[in-house]
Amino acid sequence: MDTLASYDELPYDSLPLPETQPDFLAALARLHGFEAPDPRRARILELGCAQGGNLIPLAWRWPESGCVGVELSRVQAEAGAAFVQRLGLPNVRILHADLATLPADLGAFDYIIAHGVFSWVPPAVQRALLDVCRRHLSPSGVAYVSFNVAAGWQRLQPLRTALLERTAAGLPAPERHRQALRVLADLETEWRDPLLLKEIAYLRTAAPSYLFHEYLADINAPMPFADFVAALDAHGLRYVGEAGPRRARVELENAWGLIPESMAGRWTDAEIALDDAFATRFRRAVVARADAPCAQPPRAGALDGLALHADLRCDEAVDLDDEVEQVFVNPAGNRFPVTSPALKAALMLLSMRYPAAIDYPGLRDAARALLAEHGAARFDEPVFRETLFDLVMLHGVAPTVWPGSFGDEPGDLPQAHGLARAQAHCAGWVVSGARHVAVDLDFAGRLLLGALDGSRDIDALAAWMQARLAENGLALPLDQVAELTLQQLWLYVRQGLLV
Repeated sequence: MDTLASYDELPYDSLPLPETQPDFLAALARLHGFEAPDPRRARILELGCAQGGNLIPLAWRWPESGCVGVELSRVQAEAGAAFVQRLGLPNVRILHADLATLPADLGAFDYIIAHGVFSWVPPAVQRALLDVCRRHLSPSGVAYVSFNVAAGWQRLQPLRTALLERTAAGLPAPERHRQALRVLADLETEWRDPLLLKEIAYLRTAAPSYLFHEYLADINAPMPFADFVAALDAHGLRYVGEAGPRRARVELENAWGLIPESMAGRWTDAEIALDDAFATRFRRAVVARADAPCAQPPRAGALDGLALHADLRCDEAVDLDDEVEQVFVNPAGNRFPVTSPALKAALMLLSMRYPAAIDYPGLRDAARALLAEHGAARFDEPVFRETLFDLVMLHGVAPTVWPGSFGDEPGDLPQAHGLARAQAHCAGWVVSGARHVAVDLDFAGRLLLGALDGSRDIDALAAWMQARLAENGLALPLDQVAELTLQQLWLYVRQGLLV
């Protein structure tokens, strides 16, 4: 196959995906008792990399790493290769290739990423993907493989069936998407199932690429977790852990004294039970070679060797005295209710330091000190560790092996790093924050970011922005533009975009 026509016509947004970044995967592996390689000097392979929006920021962040992306859509692969050339990055390349016929000389990789591929390809390509993982993973390397799960997709299948039956398969992707939107409007009046109506409401506002490739693609084959584990075993691989958010913990009863290998079957059964209980739709599995050390369910005790970061806000005064539930919210709008004063103190400290991370001992001690300053209740370290660990599992707090070092103010002559400026200048490229999150910027935000080459002070930037906005039909007084410019600069600081 020379290219994927539907992905050429309607490409997926090429975004940074936080759960795929190697420093997170290394931290997650460590929570499972598995030591993965140092991400800063790792070889990283991404299968189905689109135009490189997830891979290129990793190469930029870690110049001593070596990154290779493989993409079957010619349009996206060529766009990624052109952007790499524009950046002049020597440690990343985007290949237009079929993952089933990769060059034999690619070598070993410490991290392999396959997001949004496994469930959307024929069984032969699924087997080829797992073969690539087994053949090209380094001895202690890990692979990230996402897939749709049968437990959660069972009730959604009628929606996919209806869309496939009521739209014309031969239409170009954009036109078929428009047809699907009309079908969704009809289904909204015909159906009564609350779950399906909620999904229809989401699909009517979702990115066209998501609706098309999830519901109209020829293949979308959800799989039970047990079948995925069996496929891993058949290819000389094994499960390490789940990179997605977890609403419940896997804890094996009467497991004291068991070696990890003896836990494997019971662990698989527990994961299956969780999928059934929570109707899991999507998994982000982390896997390793079968001859690598065996992982185990995650343990709160492993936080000791990790650092943590969080971008959260609480829209009311934080109560550090009483166990009153308060809600912390991340930029994606996910809500995390917190009752423990010690955990609230930790979230305040992490949010103030973001995007930098704080190691667990330092965070524990700082939270204890902050509570003491407020004359708050006794600090119970075991309870603090367990409640923090639960929030890590929910992705309210992210673990990392890379604390990072970032500027903490705009400076006299604000300057964005080269990747951020290039992303701001190029239509179709999402700006990626230092913690591998997509930074949502409007026209003015991208315009200012692209101009931060270190040659203008803040007053000059405000005057420059006022002139550019006026050219685009928006006349604002200079003092208002200056205030907005400063606010935007602090946003860039918080996302680690300035040097």
